[in-house]
Amino acid sequence: MSLSKVMLDREGRVLTPKAIKELITSFGESYTVATKDIIDKSQSLDQGGETFIWCAARILSNFGMTRAGIFHRDMKIILRDCWNVVGLDLLEIKASVNQSGLSRGRYLVELGAPEREALFDRIWRITKKLLPFSMGDTSYGLVGASKILFSVLPEIVLPVDNTEWLKVFKTVDLGDVLRVMVQDIQEWEALQGIQLTALDDTHRLTTLPAVYNVLAMEARSKVERG
Repeated sequence: MSLSKVMLDREGRVLTPKAIKELITSFGESYTVATKDIIDKSQSLDQGGETFIWCAARILSNFGMTRAGIFHRDMKIILRDCWNVVGLDLLEIKASVNQSGLSRGRYLVELGAPEREALFDRIWRITKKLLPFSMGDTSYGLVGASKILFSVLPEIVLPVDNTEWLKVFKTVDLGDVLRVMVQDIQEWEALQGIQLTALDDTHRLTTLPAVYNVLAMEARSKVERG
């Protein structure tokens, strides 16, 4: 079994569907509502970047990243600069998702492996383009960049915080994080015989990264407490 600690409980046992449902329920309405907002809003992106700015601001605020740091002031100016650099990439990826004929919520596991690998490499290149705008005095910018990308590509990208980068996934490559996520999901669903996206009774977390994020956030307490 190659499941990461994200899909295991504190005793190293595979999380059950019931346990995952309970984690989602206890995670908090603020996250599920904000995530539904950006999933709905980011169905398509406009050429001018207004949807990008709205979604990114919504998620950065929800995750508390506007209280201090680089996004505390001039957030919309920074996001406009981000869009000017990565907007074309995001428009092309979103068009690929919408024209693929695949389920948006399960896009990552329905996409062919070669196409998925190419997509993850591209996501990492886009992440690196965002780092100069999300990097602060005490941050390398990976947290902000991943959350910005999640806000408009919630069917693809996982928002990753500092503890997850350092202790859960132990990498600085967002593409590698997404590879772990897909492997976890595919193996867990094969073991349990149920789709991960079927476990949110509120029907707000309708994409795989949105549900997996709840489990990744819970995994922080496992590594912090040993």
